[in-house]
Amino acid sequence: MTGLRLDVHTGPQRELDNGGSFSPTTSTLIAGPTQSVLVDTQFMADDVDAVIARVLATGTTLTTIYVTHAHADHYFGLERLLERFPKARPLAAPVVAAEIAAGNHTARARWAEMFSGTALDNRAIPEPLDGDTITVDGEVLRAIVVGQADIPNNTVLHVPSIAAVVAGDVIYNGINPFLAESDSDGWHAWLASIAKVAELEPRIVIAGHKRPELPDDDLAASVQFTRDYIANFITEAEAAIGSRDLVERMQRRYPDLGNPSALILSAVTALKRRRS
Repeated sequence: MTGLRLDVHTGPQRELDNGGSFSPTTSTLIAGPTQSVLVDTQFMADDVDAVIARVLATGTTLTTIYVTHAHADHYFGLERLLERFPKARPLAAPVVAAEIAAGNHTARARWAEMFSGTALDNRAIPEPLDGDTITVDGEVLRAIVVGQADIPNNTVLHVPSIAAVVAGDVIYNGINPFLAESDSDGWHAWLASIAKVAELEPRIVIAGHKRPELPDDDLAASVQFTRDYIANFITEAEAAIGSRDLVERMQRRYPDLGNPSALILSAVTALKRRRS
C-alpha cells in the first residue's frame, strides 16, 4: 500500500490595479513517510509562506520543487522556497527549464508592473530534469510533457500509486480557462493535451487553477469541464459578432465560474485574431 498523500494549497483570486483579476493558483505537496515533493510554487509571499508551513507540518524532508510550466505564477516562489529549503532541488522538464531561463528577466519586469510590486521577485531557475522520473520515499512520480495548454510546453506530474495527476494549467476546475495566449490551433492542441491526461485514467486531478472549495476527485468538474469549455469557446468564437457577444455566450453556458477577467481577455484576443 502506498504511503503517499496529497496536500493542495490554493491561493486566493488576486485583484489587479487595472480592474481585472488573477485566477486562484494551486501548489501541491506530495508527501511520503519521510520525503516530500512540491509541485508549483505560488507567487505571493503569504501564499509561499503558507506552502512552507504545510511542508513543515508534514515533518518530511522537501527533496524537490517541480515546476509544471513556464508561467510565473507557478515558479516565482522558487527563490523564497529555496531560502527556507536550500537542499531541495528545483526541477522542470528540460523544455520548461529552458523557457524559464530565457524569459525570466522579462517576466520579472512584467509581474512587478502587473502586481504593482506586491508579487515576489524571483531569480531562481529550475534545473532540467534528467529523465522523466522523481521519487518520494522510493515511489515513482512521472513527469510527462503533454504540450499545449494556456501556453505551449506544459507538463503534468503523474503519481501512479495513488492514480493522481498534478496537471498544472492543462486542467482548470471552476475557473475560466485562460485562452488569450493561444489561437485556434493552440486550442485544438490543448484538447489533445487534455486527452493525454484522461488516458492516464486518474482518480484525482489537481488543476493548476481552481476554486479552493472544489474537490479534486470529480473528473467531470475538472477534466471534462476543461475539455468542454475549450470546445464550446471554439464554437462560440466562430459565431460571435464581437468580444462582448462572445463573453455573453460563454457566460450563458457557464454562469458561475471564477475569474471572469480570463474570459474577457480571451474573448478580446480571440476576436482580434479572427479579424486579422
